[in-house]
Amino acid sequence: MVVEAMADNGGGRVIVAVEVEDTPWCATGSELVADRLFALGASAVSELADDDGGTSSLRLVADLPADSLDRLAAAGLRFELLEIDPTWDDGWREHARAVCVGERLVVRPEWVDPAGAADGDADSDRVEVVVDAADSFGSGSHATTRLCLEAIERIVGPGDRVLDIGSGTGVLGVAALLLGAETLVAIDVDPNAVAATRRTAELNGAAGHVVEASGRSVAEVAADHGPFDLVLANLLVPIIEELGPEMVRSVASGGRIVLSGLLDESGDGTPDGDAVVGRATEPTQVDRAIVALGPGFGAPTVERDGGWVVVLSTRN
Repeated sequence: MVVEAMADNGGGRVIVAVEVEDTPWCATGSELVADRLFALGASAVSELADDDGGTSSLRLVADLPADSLDRLAAAGLRFELLEIDPTWDDGWREHARAVCVGERLVVRPEWVDPAGAADGDADSDRVEVVVDAADSFGSGSHATTRLCLEAIERIVGPGDRVLDIGSGTGVLGVAALLLGAETLVAIDVDPNAVAATRRTAELNGAAGHVVEASGRSVAEVAADHGPFDLVLANLLVPIIEELGPEMVRSVASGGRIVLSGLLDESGDGTPDGDAVVGRATEPTQVDRAIVALGPGFGAPTVERDGGWVVVLSTRN
């Protein structure tokens, strides 16, 4: 079999469609399966509705190393092999879609026809964000990206100076510019992400508002360009904790910070908008993110979607 030969040779990519349920914490739920696909080596995951039977099931389309299929099967996941393609970099793109986010945005990978239907209720009044999603995570389909974009469209103000930490494709920072922010500084440790951010800014006619896109540290760019009115950090919680002091110093007085990439571990019915810190049990990722901000911020707003959380707070 071709796939087995590719795996034996230690190379090759395949495109698969995995059947999942639209249920956050089910073992076969979309968010957990998407995370598993990324852990297996996917460079991108696209979420599509399953047209069979009109149920709430979904299909996640991803590119994977050929030698990961045994582990995918061992996890008990049902999948269909869509494509065996040595030019895997472009293979997954055929399955991408534009994604409507919040009330005002639609995110479209640059190769998707703008006339095509988006996932959601697309209309001409939405602000379109075209992204270069070739090499970096952030096409608008993941819950953490959606949560951040929804927060940005509510809180960004005209003339805001924005810092995007871990910019990925640049979708968050560029969306802020298109919604009225004045300038953007975007940083990421991945050179591919820095290039993708610049490309996304160019695609949206916003390159002139990008003060810097680089791999420099938070402290360095804050010293040169800060403080900032809006700081965006869609990161894993250990990185939020590590960068906490630098991020705090980068936020202007009265400025806002948006933290995401956080798993919803509350499990206690805590309503959206309420944060509980200092439980007797082990702190959740939300607790840890809020603690990382320290006492200089006001009461946080916590919002959830699909097993993920975004935290918004204002510096006193």
